[in-house]
Amino acid sequence: GASKSRDLCTLSFEDAVARLGDFRHRGWRLGTDRMREFLRRLGLEDKLGSPDDSGLVTGDPDPASRTAPPPVRFASPVTRSPQYIHVAGTNGKGSVCAYLQSILFEQGLRVGATYSPYVYDVRERVQLDRDLISKEDFARLTERLLEIGETMEGTEFGGPTEFEMKTALGFLYWAEKKADYVALEVGMGGRLDATNVVDPACSVIVSIGLDHTEHLGDTLAKIAYEKAGIIKQGRPVVVGDLPAEALEAVLDVAGQRAAPVLIFGRDVSWENGTVKTPSATYEGIVPGIKGAAQGHNVALAVAAIEAAGAMRDPSVVPLGACKARLPGRFEVRQYKGRKFILDGAHNPQAADHLIATLRREGVDLPVSLITGRLQGHPVAPFFAALAPAVGKAWVAKIDFHRALEPIEVIESAPELASALPCGSAREALDAAIEGTAAGGTVLVTGSFYIVGEVGNLISAG
Repeated sequence: GASKSRDLCTLSFEDAVARLGDFRHRGWRLGTDRMREFLRRLGLEDKLGSPDDSGLVTGDPDPASRTAPPPVRFASPVTRSPQYIHVAGTNGKGSVCAYLQSILFEQGLRVGATYSPYVYDVRERVQLDRDLISKEDFARLTERLLEIGETMEGTEFGGPTEFEMKTALGFLYWAEKKADYVALEVGMGGRLDATNVVDPACSVIVSIGLDHTEHLGDTLAKIAYEKAGIIKQGRPVVVGDLPAEALEAVLDVAGQRAAPVLIFGRDVSWENGTVKTPSATYEGIVPGIKGAAQGHNVALAVAAIEAAGAMRDPSVVPLGACKARLPGRFEVRQYKGRKFILDGAHNPQAADHLIATLRREGVDLPVSLITGRLQGHPVAPFFAALAPAVGKAWVAKIDFHRALEPIEVIESAPELASALPCGSAREALDAAIEGTAAGGTVLVTGSFYIVGEVGNLISAG
């Protein structure tokens, strides 16, 4: 009763974060029925995208028109829902979302984005125009979510999970701020992910590797099928450089849904700063995020913006690409006379890209390593892939309920036989500084959670 008429938020930002954390015990629940009901109760069912079809890519355009993308007709942003570009993949989802957000923003659009997991600040999860949601908005909207979430307890749906709460927070915020577009990152998989309630202007499948196999299946084809679940009837999909069996599974789903497909290496390419799509060529692009895969990722973002009918001003693409930023992706910092490289790589594919980037950036190998792992990501294959670049190593206990014990990590990976277990990120950081010569490089990788903890310690000095 009284709570409904309350205009002022009584929840502080810190309380809101803590209250959302209370939902963690519900774990990860795959399926979208509860999320749909939650959003219906929040009054958001008509704010989940329903693109104007004028911008759809239909097959190969007339070669004569290849110099410029098709003209785009914009509805009034006040009356329409935010348009979603939905991004799935084993690696690279966050980077593609960062390029989407930045390039669209440079075109004068209001652009939301979501990243999961966050690295340093929970507000990374919900963004608008390259800025984090304010603490005030975070607390105010969380209060509303808690109220509505409570009405679902004891129903057939049950109350929402932590991930569903944070995802709904984004949907509420972008609808309220009248975002034109949102770069929406999938949490896990795609088909049954809580984000898969949108009707996107375009979908993107960045990469496919073996990860979360206990939830998504134990072959590349099965995982690809789960990620392809974000492809919608008649909506275009941009597909990254995938292994053959994964690509086959994705094309199969796209075919069933009559979704136009743009494939990296066939329809979309990246070479030395130039992105080519079926309708245009974009030159002079320097990706703002470091990494061997970033040319590929920026090309997918550009192709997706075109396919979504959102390319207003092609001339700002280079500016948007170079201004894109994302924490925990080959992030370089100086601390106590050592160079720290913070990177959220946590599977073999990402480890390979990380080593390629270390070499390309001229980093002297081997480097010292601070690492830590969560349950659910196989330990041995990741460290086998990373081993060529690593000398001394320290394995920290991550401060998170799904953290693996350091000794468990060391025993699971022969390459870490001489690594030292540490009770915390602080202990590992101090030990790595002690054990690394001045001017040396310390690589922090293996999980976004260890990157977040060490990065925050470095920032605090």
